[in-house]
Formats: sequence, structure tokens, C-alpha cells
Amino acid sequence: MAGLAGAAPYRSTDGSATFTHTVRFIPVRGSISGVTASVDLDPANLAATTGSVTVPVVNLKTGIGLRDTHAKGAEALNTAKFPNATFKLEKLTGGKLVEGQTLSTTASGTLTVKGTAKSISVPVKATLQGGKVNVSAQFKFNPFDFDVRYPGSSDSVTVDVAFVLAGS
Repeated sequence: MAGLAGAAPYRSTDGSATFTHTVRFIPVRGSISGVTASVDLDPANLAATTGSVTVPVVNLKTGIGLRDTHAKGAEALNTAKFPNATFKLEKLTGGKLVEGQTLSTTASGTLTVKGTAKSISVPVKATLQGGKVNVSAQFKFNPFDFDVRYPGSSDSVTVDVAFVLAGS
């Protein structure tokens, strides 16, 4: 949809993700650095937006090295074979970005974790400031749906993703 009038490429290279996941009744918090995004965005017509977000799960950190190693292992995320989780944006609810105002919208698309793809919809907040777009999203998913197995883990992961898109 880059050919539509007003749509332009935007990129982010320094985003982050945080997550909370319960393992053996203990909430485990962690972070993932290096989140990238590439979208074709028309601030005046969000419905025309397409793109993708890449979360390098290979960068996962929980503060305990052994736990990180287990989480990246073959039974769980298998980061040796699947270093990234991706979200392919297929639809963004309409509206437009107005300088200095935060817009709540919904991104629908395909989440791929550990080689398994599922359709999801994610609430997104976007704020246009000085030609850049601050984007944040929080959502939950069931890791078992993506064949992510970790002994004693719960069936829900809460993920927060944030990045700043700049025109390229």
C-alpha cells in the first residue's frame, strides 16, 4: 500500500519489549532489546498502514542467566532456530494521527513465534510528535498455542512493546 498518496516508509531500530510470565506460580519479568519496525504509514489515513515488527527473542533477559538459557532452549523458544518473533500488520483501524494527541487503535495481523503463525488483534497507542510516531502496545497470548513449552509455565504471557517510528 506504499503507492497510496500520503503513505511513506517509517522505520524503528531501537525499540524494546517487556514481558511477564508466571512459572511455578512466580511472576517472571524480562526484557528484549533491539525491537525493529518497518511500516508504510499515512498519518492522515491509518487504515492504509501495513508493515511488520520484529522482536529478537534471542535477546531475552530475565536477570538470571540460567533461566534465560532455558527460555531460549529448544523446548521453549528455540532461539537457535527461531531468533525472532514477528508481527505482520495486515490491518489498522482507521483514524488519523494529530500532532501531540494519542490515538488508540487496533492492529490486526499475524504473530509468528517459534515458527508458528496465528492471527491476533492488538490494542495500540500512537502519538505523533515532531514527525515521529511513538507506538506502544500491550497484549496477552498463550505460549502453548505457539508450541512454547517451559516446565511449570502458565498459559498466558503479557507483552508490552514500544518503539518510535521515524520517516526514512
